[in-house]
Amino acid sequence: MDFFDISILKMKKRFPKAGAVATVTLFGVFTRLISFLFKVYLSRALGAEALGLYQIALSVFLLFASLASSGIPLILSRKVAEADALGQKNNFSIFTTALISSLSAASFVTAVLLFFGEKLSFLFSDPLAYPVFLIMVPALLSTAVYCVVRGWFWGKKMFAAFSFTETLEEVLRIVFGLLFLGGVFGAITGATAIAYAFTVSDIIVAIVLLSVFFIKGGTLQKPAPPKSVLSPALPVTAMRLSASVFATLLAIVLPAELVKTGLTPTEATEAFGRVTGMANPLLFVPSTVTGSIAVVLLPDISALAVKKNYDLLNRRLSFGINISLLICGLFIALYSFLGEKITLLLYGDKLSGRYLSFATLSMMPMCLSQMSQSTLNSIGKEKQAFFSYLIGNVVMLILIAVLPRYLGVYSVAVATAASFAIDASFNCFFLHKATGWGRSTIRYLFCGLSFAAVAALFTASFLPMLSGVALFPTLLFSALCAACVYLLLSFTAGLIDINGFLSVCKKSRSHKGKRLKKIS
Repeated sequence: MDFFDISILKMKKRFPKAGAVATVTLFGVFTRLISFLFKVYLSRALGAEALGLYQIALSVFLLFASLASSGIPLILSRKVAEADALGQKNNFSIFTTALISSLSAASFVTAVLLFFGEKLSFLFSDPLAYPVFLIMVPALLSTAVYCVVRGWFWGKKMFAAFSFTETLEEVLRIVFGLLFLGGVFGAITGATAIAYAFTVSDIIVAIVLLSVFFIKGGTLQKPAPPKSVLSPALPVTAMRLSASVFATLLAIVLPAELVKTGLTPTEATEAFGRVTGMANPLLFVPSTVTGSIAVVLLPDISALAVKKNYDLLNRRLSFGINISLLICGLFIALYSFLGEKITLLLYGDKLSGRYLSFATLSMMPMCLSQMSQSTLNSIGKEKQAFFSYLIGNVVMLILIAVLPRYLGVYSVAVATAASFAIDASFNCFFLHKATGWGRSTIRYLFCGLSFAAVAALFTASFLPMLSGVALFPTLLFSALCAACVYLLLSFTAGLIDINGFLSVCKKSRSHKGKRLKKIS
Protein backbone atom coordinates (compact mmCIF):
# COMPACT_ATOMS: atom_id res chain seq x y z
CA MET A 1 0.00 0.00 0.00
CA ASP A 2 1.40 3.40 -0.97
CA PHE A 3 1.05 5.77 1.97
CA PHE A 4 3.69 8.19 0.84
CA ASP A 5 2.91 9.47 -2.64
CA ILE A 6 3.02 13.20 -1.97
CA SER A 7 4.78 16.11 -3.57
CA ILE A 8 7.95 17.73 -2.29
CA LEU A 9 5.93 20.75 -1.27
CA LYS A 10 3.59 18.63 0.82
CA MET A 11 6.52 16.77 2.31
CA LYS A 12 8.10 20.02 3.42
CA LYS A 13 4.84 21.13 4.97
CA ARG A 14 4.54 17.79 6.75
CA PHE A 15 7.95 17.92 8.35
CA PRO A 16 9.67 21.22 7.56
CA LYS A 17 12.07 21.00 10.50
CA ALA A 18 14.67 18.65 9.03
CA GLY A 19 17.38 21.30 9.37
CA ALA A 20 16.50 21.88 13.02
CA VAL A 21 16.54 18.15 13.69
CA ALA A 22 19.96 17.93 12.04
CA THR A 23 21.27 20.79 14.21
CA VAL A 24 19.99 19.31 17.45
CA THR A 25 21.15 15.83 16.44
CA LEU A 26 24.67 16.96 15.57
CA PHE A 27 25.05 18.76 18.88
CA GLY A 28 23.45 15.82 20.67
CA VAL A 29 25.64 13.21 19.01
CA PHE A 30 28.79 15.17 19.76
CA THR A 31 27.72 15.83 23.35
CA ARG A 32 26.84 12.23 24.09
CA LEU A 33 29.89 10.94 22.26
CA ILE A 34 32.32 12.93 24.36
CA SER A 35 30.29 12.15 27.49
CA PHE A 36 30.39 8.47 26.63
CA LEU A 37 34.12 8.49 25.94
CA PHE A 38 34.70 10.29 29.23
CA LYS A 39 32.71 7.61 31.06
CA VAL A 40 34.81 4.98 29.35
CA TYR A 41 37.90 6.78 30.63
CA LEU A 42 36.43 7.08 34.13
CA SER A 43 35.43 3.42 34.25
CA ARG A 44 39.01 2.44 33.41
CA ALA A 45 40.73 5.08 35.54
CA LEU A 46 38.51 4.91 38.63
CA GLY A 47 36.75 1.55 38.44
CA ALA A 48 33.12 0.50 38.85
CA GLU A 49 32.95 1.32 42.58
CA ALA A 50 33.84 5.03 42.23
CA LEU A 51 31.51 5.31 39.25
CA GLY A 52 28.77 3.70 41.34
CA LEU A 53 29.30 6.19 44.19
CA TYR A 54 28.96 9.10 41.77
CA GLN A 55 25.81 7.62 40.22
CA ILE A 56 24.27 7.13 43.68
CA ALA A 57 25.05 10.76 44.61
CA LEU A 58 23.77 11.96 41.24
CA SER A 59 20.46 10.12 41.64
CA VAL A 60 19.87 11.86 44.99
CA PHE A 61 20.90 15.22 43.50
CA LEU A 62 18.37 14.77 40.70
CA LEU A 63 15.72 14.05 43.32
CA PHE A 64 16.20 17.49 44.87
CA ALA A 65 16.83 19.20 41.54
CA SER A 66 13.38 18.06 40.46
CA LEU A 67 11.95 20.10 43.33
CA ALA A 68 13.76 23.18 42.03
CA SER A 69 13.41 23.02 38.25
CA SER A 70 10.55 20.48 38.22
CA GLY A 71 8.02 20.88 35.42
CA ILE A 72 8.38 24.64 35.11
CA PRO A 73 10.77 24.65 32.09
CA LEU A 74 8.52 22.32 30.09
CA ILE A 75 5.42 24.38 30.82
CA LEU A 76 7.38 27.55 29.99
CA SER A 77 8.37 26.14 26.59
CA ARG A 78 4.75 25.20 25.90
CA LYS A 79 3.44 28.62 26.96
CA VAL A 80 6.04 30.41 24.83
CA ALA A 81 5.20 28.28 21.76
CA GLU A 82 1.47 28.87 22.29
CA ALA A 83 1.98 32.63 22.72
CA ASP A 84 3.99 32.82 19.50
CA ALA A 85 1.29 30.83 17.67
CA LEU A 86 -1.31 33.33 18.88
CA GLY A 87 0.82 36.35 17.90
CA GLN A 88 2.10 37.28 21.39
CA LYS A 89 5.81 37.14 20.56
CA ASN A 90 7.41 39.49 23.11
CA ASN A 91 5.73 38.43 26.32
CA PHE A 92 8.45 37.84 28.93
CA SER A 93 6.15 37.91 31.95
CA ILE A 94 5.76 34.12 31.87
CA PHE A 95 9.55 33.74 31.74
CA THR A 96 9.98 36.04 34.75
CA THR A 97 7.43 34.07 36.74
CA ALA A 98 9.10 30.79 35.82
CA LEU A 99 12.56 32.05 36.80
CA ILE A 100 11.39 33.45 40.16
CA SER A 101 9.46 30.29 40.99
CA SER A 102 12.31 27.96 40.08
CA LEU A 103 14.97 29.96 41.93
CA SER A 104 12.77 30.28 45.02
CA ALA A 105 12.21 26.53 45.15
CA ALA A 106 15.93 25.84 44.60
CA SER A 107 16.91 28.23 47.39
CA PHE A 108 14.48 26.60 49.80
CA VAL A 109 15.70 23.08 48.97
CA THR A 110 19.36 24.12 49.32
CA ALA A 111 18.69 25.71 52.72
CA VAL A 112 16.92 22.56 53.95
CA LEU A 113 19.77 20.33 52.81
CA LEU A 114 22.39 22.47 54.51
CA PHE A 115 20.32 22.68 57.71
CA PHE A 116 19.75 18.95 58.10
CA GLY A 117 23.21 17.93 56.92
CA GLU A 118 24.22 14.40 57.89
CA LYS A 119 20.70 13.57 59.05
CA LEU A 120 19.95 12.93 55.37
CA SER A 121 22.64 10.28 55.02
CA PHE A 122 19.94 7.60 55.17
CA LEU A 123 19.17 8.44 51.53
CA PHE A 124 22.41 6.78 50.43
CA SER A 125 22.84 3.02 50.18
CA ASP A 126 26.59 3.54 50.49
CA PRO A 127 27.65 6.13 53.13
CA LEU A 128 30.66 7.08 51.02
CA ALA A 129 28.29 8.68 48.51
CA TYR A 130 27.10 11.33 51.01
CA PRO A 131 30.20 13.62 50.88
CA VAL A 132 30.10 13.35 47.08
CA PHE A 133 26.52 14.60 47.13
CA LEU A 134 27.36 17.58 49.38
CA ILE A 135 29.81 18.85 46.76
CA MET A 136 26.99 18.87 44.20
CA VAL A 137 24.41 20.74 46.32
CA PRO A 138 25.35 24.31 45.17
CA ALA A 139 24.55 23.28 41.61
CA LEU A 140 20.85 23.21 42.56
CA LEU A 141 20.70 27.01 42.16
CA SER A 142 22.51 27.07 38.83
CA THR A 143 20.39 24.16 37.58
CA ALA A 144 17.24 26.17 38.34
CA VAL A 145 18.46 29.03 36.13
CA TYR A 146 19.86 26.71 33.48
CA CYS A 147 16.62 24.75 33.01
CA VAL A 148 14.34 27.79 32.84
CA VAL A 149 16.43 29.63 30.24
CA ARG A 150 16.73 26.49 28.10
CA GLY A 151 12.96 26.10 28.37
CA TRP A 152 12.53 29.59 26.91
CA PHE A 153 14.95 28.82 24.05
CA TRP A 154 13.07 25.59 23.40
CA GLY A 155 9.69 27.31 23.17
CA LYS A 156 11.16 29.97 20.88
CA LYS A 157 12.55 27.19 18.62
CA MET A 158 16.07 28.59 19.04
CA PHE A 159 17.50 25.09 18.75
CA ALA A 160 21.13 26.08 18.17
CA ALA A 161 21.31 28.00 21.45
CA PHE A 162 19.28 25.26 23.18
CA SER A 163 21.70 22.53 22.07
CA PHE A 164 25.00 24.43 22.27
CA THR A 165 24.70 25.08 25.99
CA GLU A 166 24.27 21.37 26.71
CA THR A 167 27.40 20.65 24.68
CA LEU A 168 29.28 23.43 26.48
CA GLU A 169 28.30 21.98 29.85
CA GLU A 170 29.59 18.53 28.91
CA VAL A 171 32.85 19.94 27.54
CA LEU A 172 33.43 21.94 30.73
CA ARG A 173 32.55 18.93 32.87
CA ILE A 174 35.15 16.84 31.08
CA VAL A 175 37.81 19.57 31.20
CA PHE A 176 37.33 20.23 34.90
CA GLY A 177 37.07 16.51 35.58
CA LEU A 178 40.47 15.94 33.99
CA LEU A 179 41.93 18.93 35.84
CA PHE A 180 40.62 17.76 39.23
CA LEU A 181 41.69 14.17 38.62
CA GLY A 182 45.08 15.42 37.44
CA GLY A 183 45.71 17.19 40.73
CA VAL A 184 45.69 20.72 39.32
CA PHE A 185 43.40 21.91 42.13
CA GLY A 186 44.89 19.75 44.88
CA ALA A 187 44.67 16.16 46.02
CA ILE A 188 41.12 15.41 44.84
CA THR A 189 40.48 11.92 43.55
CA GLY A 190 37.78 9.43 42.63
CA ALA A 191 34.09 10.28 42.70
CA THR A 192 34.87 13.52 44.59
CA ALA A 193 36.72 14.93 41.59
CA ILE A 194 33.82 14.13 39.26
CA ALA A 195 31.41 15.84 41.67
CA TYR A 196 33.50 19.03 41.77
CA ALA A 197 33.64 19.04 37.98
CA PHE A 198 29.86 18.63 37.83
CA THR A 199 29.23 21.61 40.14
CA VAL A 200 31.73 24.02 38.60
CA SER A 201 30.62 23.32 35.02
CA ASP A 202 26.94 23.66 35.95
CA ILE A 203 27.47 27.09 37.52
CA ILE A 204 29.51 28.39 34.58
CA VAL A 205 26.98 27.22 32.00
CA ALA A 206 24.09 28.82 33.93
CA ILE A 207 25.92 32.17 33.79
CA VAL A 208 26.66 31.77 30.07
CA LEU A 209 23.09 30.75 29.29
CA LEU A 210 21.57 33.71 31.13
CA SER A 211 23.97 36.04 29.30
CA VAL A 212 22.91 34.59 25.93
CA PHE A 213 19.27 35.10 26.90
CA PHE A 214 19.81 38.84 27.40
CA ILE A 215 22.00 39.13 24.30
CA LYS A 216 19.22 37.52 22.24
CA GLY A 217 16.81 40.23 23.35
CA GLY A 218 15.40 38.61 26.45
CA THR A 219 14.34 40.78 29.36
CA LEU A 220 12.49 40.62 32.66
CA GLN A 221 8.97 41.97 32.88
CA LYS A 222 6.29 42.21 35.53
CA PRO A 223 5.63 38.57 36.51
CA ALA A 224 2.50 36.86 35.26
CA PRO A 225 0.17 35.35 37.88
CA PRO A 226 2.06 32.38 39.39
CA LYS A 227 -0.96 30.14 38.85
CA SER A 228 -0.52 30.39 35.06
CA VAL A 229 2.80 28.52 35.37
CA LEU A 230 2.55 26.60 38.63
CA SER A 231 -0.88 25.04 38.10
CA PRO A 232 -0.05 23.14 34.88
CA ALA A 233 3.49 22.52 36.18
CA LEU A 234 2.27 20.61 39.25
CA PRO A 235 1.53 17.29 37.47
CA VAL A 236 4.82 17.51 35.56
CA THR A 237 6.62 18.38 38.80
CA ALA A 238 5.01 15.42 40.50
CA MET A 239 6.05 13.16 37.64
CA ARG A 240 9.65 14.35 37.61
CA LEU A 241 9.84 14.27 41.36
CA SER A 242 8.51 10.73 41.23
CA ALA A 243 11.19 9.90 38.67
CA SER A 244 13.89 11.15 41.00
CA VAL A 245 12.30 9.37 43.97
CA PHE A 246 12.20 6.13 42.01
CA ALA A 247 15.81 6.60 40.89
CA THR A 248 16.86 7.24 44.49
CA LEU A 249 14.91 4.22 45.73
CA LEU A 250 16.55 2.16 43.01
CA ALA A 251 19.98 3.30 44.23
CA ILE A 252 18.97 2.24 47.76
CA VAL A 253 16.89 -0.89 47.14
CA LEU A 254 18.91 -2.59 44.40
CA PRO A 255 22.31 -2.72 46.20
CA ALA A 256 20.54 -3.81 49.40
CA GLU A 257 18.69 -6.60 47.60
CA LEU A 258 21.88 -7.70 45.84
CA VAL A 259 23.64 -7.94 49.22
CA LYS A 260 20.85 -10.29 50.33
CA THR A 261 21.73 -12.57 47.42
CA GLY A 262 25.26 -13.02 48.80
CA LEU A 263 27.19 -10.11 47.27
CA THR A 264 29.37 -7.91 49.45
CA PRO A 265 28.44 -4.19 49.68
CA THR A 266 31.38 -3.38 47.39
CA GLU A 267 30.26 -5.95 44.81
CA ALA A 268 26.70 -4.60 44.97
CA THR A 269 27.92 -1.03 44.37
CA GLU A 270 30.03 -2.27 41.46
CA ALA A 271 27.00 -4.01 39.96
CA PHE A 272 24.98 -0.80 40.28
CA GLY A 273 27.84 1.11 38.62
CA ARG A 274 27.93 -1.35 35.72
CA VAL A 275 24.21 -0.91 35.09
CA THR A 276 23.98 2.89 35.46
CA GLY A 277 27.47 3.97 34.39
CA MET A 278 28.36 1.43 31.68
CA ALA A 279 25.32 -0.31 30.18
CA ASN A 280 22.71 2.45 30.44
CA PRO A 281 24.73 5.03 28.44
CA LEU A 282 24.75 2.53 25.57
CA LEU A 283 21.04 1.79 25.95
CA PHE A 284 20.35 5.53 25.71
CA VAL A 285 22.39 6.05 22.52
CA PRO A 286 19.28 5.99 20.27
CA SER A 287 17.77 8.76 22.38
CA THR A 288 20.36 11.10 20.87
CA VAL A 289 18.40 11.06 17.61
CA THR A 290 14.92 10.39 18.99
CA GLY A 291 15.45 13.13 21.57
CA SER A 292 16.42 15.57 18.81
CA ILE A 293 13.22 14.76 16.95
CA ALA A 294 11.19 15.33 20.12
CA VAL A 295 12.93 18.64 20.89
CA VAL A 296 12.08 19.99 17.44
CA LEU A 297 8.56 18.55 17.23
CA LEU A 298 7.16 19.49 20.63
CA PRO A 299 6.95 23.30 20.22
CA ASP A 300 5.12 22.74 16.93
CA ILE A 301 2.83 20.20 18.58
CA SER A 302 2.00 22.72 21.32
CA ALA A 303 1.18 25.35 18.70
CA LEU A 304 -0.95 22.92 16.66
CA ALA A 305 -2.78 21.77 19.80
CA VAL A 306 -3.74 25.32 20.81
CA LYS A 307 -5.10 25.79 17.27
CA LYS A 308 -6.82 22.34 17.45
CA ASN A 309 -5.18 21.24 14.19
CA TYR A 310 -5.07 17.58 15.22
CA ASP A 311 -4.72 16.16 11.72
CA LEU A 312 -1.35 17.83 11.13
CA LEU A 313 -0.37 17.22 14.77
CA ASN A 314 -0.92 13.46 14.35
CA ARG A 315 1.08 13.35 11.13
CA ARG A 316 4.02 15.15 12.75
CA LEU A 317 3.85 12.89 15.79
CA SER A 318 3.63 9.69 13.74
CA PHE A 319 6.60 10.79 11.65
CA GLY A 320 8.75 11.29 14.75
CA ILE A 321 7.68 8.17 16.64
CA ASN A 322 7.91 5.83 13.65
CA ILE A 323 11.44 6.92 12.80
CA SER A 324 12.38 6.63 16.48
CA LEU A 325 11.09 3.05 16.62
CA LEU A 326 13.10 2.11 13.53
CA ILE A 327 16.24 3.56 15.09
CA CYS A 328 15.67 1.60 18.30
CA GLY A 329 15.16 -1.58 16.29
CA LEU A 330 18.55 -1.08 14.64
CA PHE A 331 20.28 -0.84 18.02
CA ILE A 332 18.42 -3.89 19.32
CA ALA A 333 19.87 -5.81 16.37
CA LEU A 334 23.37 -4.57 17.26
CA TYR A 335 23.26 -5.09 21.03
CA SER A 336 21.47 -8.44 21.27
CA PHE A 337 24.46 -10.64 20.50
CA LEU A 338 27.30 -8.12 20.50
CA GLY A 339 26.84 -6.64 23.98
CA GLU A 340 29.79 -8.41 25.61
CA LYS A 341 32.13 -7.57 22.75
CA ILE A 342 31.08 -3.91 22.80
CA THR A 343 31.66 -3.41 26.54
CA LEU A 344 34.83 -5.51 26.47
CA LEU A 345 36.22 -3.17 23.82
CA LEU A 346 35.05 0.01 25.54
CA TYR A 347 35.37 -0.78 29.25
CA GLY A 348 37.37 -3.99 29.44
CA ASP A 349 34.32 -5.43 31.22
CA LYS A 350 32.13 -8.36 30.09
CA LEU A 351 29.51 -8.30 32.85
CA SER A 352 28.08 -4.94 31.77
CA GLY A 353 27.83 -6.31 28.22
CA ARG A 354 25.77 -9.28 29.37
CA TYR A 355 23.38 -6.88 31.04
CA LEU A 356 23.32 -4.71 27.89
CA SER A 357 22.30 -7.65 25.71
CA PHE A 358 19.63 -8.71 28.20
CA ALA A 359 18.22 -5.18 28.60
CA THR A 360 18.08 -4.27 24.93
CA LEU A 361 14.39 -5.12 24.49
CA SER A 362 13.48 -2.28 26.85
CA MET A 363 14.56 0.21 24.18
CA MET A 364 11.35 0.06 22.11
CA PRO A 365 8.92 0.67 25.00
CA MET A 366 11.33 3.26 26.41
CA CYS A 367 11.28 5.21 23.13
CA LEU A 368 7.49 5.03 22.81
CA SER A 369 7.03 5.97 26.47
CA GLN A 370 9.26 9.02 26.31
CA MET A 371 7.86 10.38 23.04
CA SER A 372 4.22 9.86 24.02
CA GLN A 373 4.77 11.25 27.51
CA SER A 374 6.39 14.42 26.18
CA THR A 375 3.56 14.86 23.68
CA LEU A 376 0.88 14.57 26.37
CA ASN A 377 2.68 17.25 28.38
CA SER A 378 2.90 19.45 25.29
CA ILE A 379 -0.83 19.34 24.58
CA GLY A 380 -1.93 20.07 28.14
CA LYS A 381 -2.57 16.47 29.27
CA GLU A 382 -0.10 16.55 32.16
CA LYS A 383 -2.38 14.69 34.58
CA GLN A 384 -2.81 11.75 32.21
CA ALA A 385 0.96 11.58 31.63
CA PHE A 386 1.58 11.57 35.38
CA PHE A 387 -0.97 8.80 35.93
CA SER A 388 0.69 6.59 33.30
CA TYR A 389 4.15 7.26 34.67
CA LEU A 390 3.13 6.57 38.26
CA ILE A 391 1.53 3.21 37.47
CA GLY A 392 4.54 2.09 35.45
CA ASN A 393 7.08 3.03 38.09
CA VAL A 394 5.14 1.49 40.97
CA VAL A 395 5.24 -1.78 39.05
CA MET A 396 8.98 -1.29 38.48
CA LEU A 397 9.73 -0.86 42.19
CA ILE A 398 7.64 -3.90 43.10
CA LEU A 399 9.54 -6.01 40.58
CA ILE A 400 12.92 -4.73 41.77
CA ALA A 401 12.00 -5.60 45.35
CA VAL A 402 10.99 -9.15 44.33
CA LEU A 403 13.12 -10.23 41.37
CA PRO A 404 16.78 -9.75 42.48
CA ARG A 405 16.71 -13.01 44.45
CA TYR A 406 15.89 -14.78 41.18
CA LEU A 407 17.57 -12.66 38.49
CA GLY A 408 20.16 -10.61 40.37
CA VAL A 409 21.08 -7.35 38.67
CA TYR A 410 19.13 -8.41 35.55
CA SER A 411 15.95 -7.70 37.48
CA VAL A 412 16.55 -4.01 36.68
CA ALA A 413 16.15 -4.70 32.96
CA VAL A 414 12.95 -6.70 33.43
CA ALA A 415 11.46 -4.11 35.78
CA THR A 416 12.43 -1.21 33.51
CA ALA A 417 10.98 -2.86 30.40
CA ALA A 418 7.71 -3.59 32.22
CA SER A 419 7.53 -0.02 33.51
CA PHE A 420 8.07 1.55 30.09
CA ALA A 421 5.60 -0.85 28.44
CA ILE A 422 2.84 0.01 30.93
CA ASP A 423 3.57 3.73 30.70
CA ALA A 424 3.61 3.68 26.89
CA SER A 425 0.35 1.72 26.69
CA PHE A 426 -1.54 4.21 28.87
CA ASN A 427 0.05 7.19 27.10
CA CYS A 428 -0.94 5.90 23.67
CA PHE A 429 -4.50 5.33 24.87
CA PHE A 430 -4.74 8.89 26.17
CA LEU A 431 -3.21 10.31 22.97
CA HIS A 432 -5.62 8.35 20.80
CA LYS A 433 -8.52 9.59 22.91
CA ALA A 434 -7.35 13.21 22.72
CA THR A 435 -6.24 13.48 19.08
CA GLY A 436 -7.08 10.22 17.31
CA TRP A 437 -3.38 9.36 16.91
CA GLY A 438 -1.82 5.92 16.64
CA ARG A 439 -2.79 3.93 13.57
CA SER A 440 0.58 3.39 11.90
CA THR A 441 2.75 2.95 14.97
CA ILE A 442 1.76 -0.67 15.69
CA ARG A 443 3.10 -1.69 12.28
CA TYR A 444 6.43 0.02 12.88
CA LEU A 445 6.71 -1.44 16.38
CA PHE A 446 6.04 -5.00 15.21
CA CYS A 447 8.28 -4.77 12.14
CA GLY A 448 11.11 -3.13 14.04
CA LEU A 449 11.19 -5.89 16.66
CA SER A 450 10.84 -8.67 14.08
CA PHE A 451 13.54 -7.35 11.78
CA ALA A 452 15.87 -6.73 14.75
CA ALA A 453 15.43 -10.35 15.85
CA VAL A 454 16.21 -11.65 12.35
CA ALA A 455 19.30 -9.43 12.04
CA ALA A 456 20.54 -10.45 15.51
CA LEU A 457 20.11 -14.17 14.80
CA PHE A 458 21.90 -13.76 11.48
CA THR A 459 24.81 -12.10 13.27
CA ALA A 460 24.94 -14.78 15.96
CA SER A 461 25.05 -17.55 13.34
CA PHE A 462 28.44 -16.54 11.94
CA LEU A 463 30.09 -15.17 15.10
CA PRO A 464 31.71 -18.57 15.89
CA MET A 465 33.49 -18.43 12.53
CA LEU A 466 35.25 -15.23 13.67
CA SER A 467 36.56 -16.68 16.94
CA GLY A 468 40.19 -16.36 15.84
CA VAL A 469 39.87 -12.76 14.62
CA ALA A 470 40.80 -9.73 16.76
CA LEU A 471 38.05 -8.08 18.78
CA PHE A 472 37.69 -4.79 16.89
CA PRO A 473 37.50 -6.26 13.33
CA THR A 474 35.05 -8.90 14.58
CA LEU A 475 32.84 -6.29 16.19
CA LEU A 476 32.98 -3.94 13.19
CA PHE A 477 32.18 -6.65 10.63
CA SER A 478 29.37 -8.13 12.75
CA ALA A 479 27.79 -4.73 13.38
CA LEU A 480 27.87 -3.85 9.68
CA CYS A 481 26.26 -7.16 8.74
CA ALA A 482 23.51 -6.78 11.36
CA ALA A 483 22.82 -3.21 10.24
CA CYS A 484 22.67 -4.19 6.55
CA VAL A 485 20.23 -7.04 7.22
CA TYR A 486 17.99 -4.82 9.35
CA LEU A 487 17.97 -1.93 6.87
CA LEU A 488 17.37 -4.29 3.93
CA LEU A 489 14.36 -5.84 5.65
CA SER A 490 13.01 -2.38 6.54
CA PHE A 491 13.46 -1.24 2.95
CA THR A 492 11.75 -4.37 1.59
CA ALA A 493 8.78 -3.82 3.92
CA GLY A 494 8.38 -0.23 2.71
CA LEU A 495 9.36 1.34 6.04
CA ILE A 496 12.35 3.06 4.44
CA ASP A 497 12.16 4.45 0.92
CA ILE A 498 15.71 4.99 -0.33
CA ASN A 499 14.60 5.96 -3.84
CA GLY A 500 12.29 8.58 -2.42
CA PHE A 501 15.04 9.99 -0.23
CA LEU A 502 17.49 10.22 -3.14
CA SER A 503 14.78 11.78 -5.27
CA VAL A 504 14.14 14.41 -2.61
CA CYS A 505 17.81 15.34 -2.54
CA LYS A 506 18.02 15.54 -6.34
CA LYS A 507 14.79 17.45 -6.88
CA SER A 508 15.50 19.85 -4.03
CA ARG A 509 18.65 20.92 -5.81
CA SER A 510 16.90 21.38 -9.14
CA HIS A 511 13.74 22.94 -7.55
CA LYS A 512 11.45 20.61 -9.45
CA GLY A 513 8.26 19.41 -7.81
CA LYS A 514 7.89 15.83 -9.03
CA ARG A 515 6.22 13.16 -6.91
CA LEU A 516 8.11 10.77 -4.62
CA LYS A 517 7.83 8.56 -1.56
CA LYS A 518 9.03 9.19 1.98
CA ILE A 519 9.03 7.76 5.47
CA SER A 520 5.65 8.30 7.17
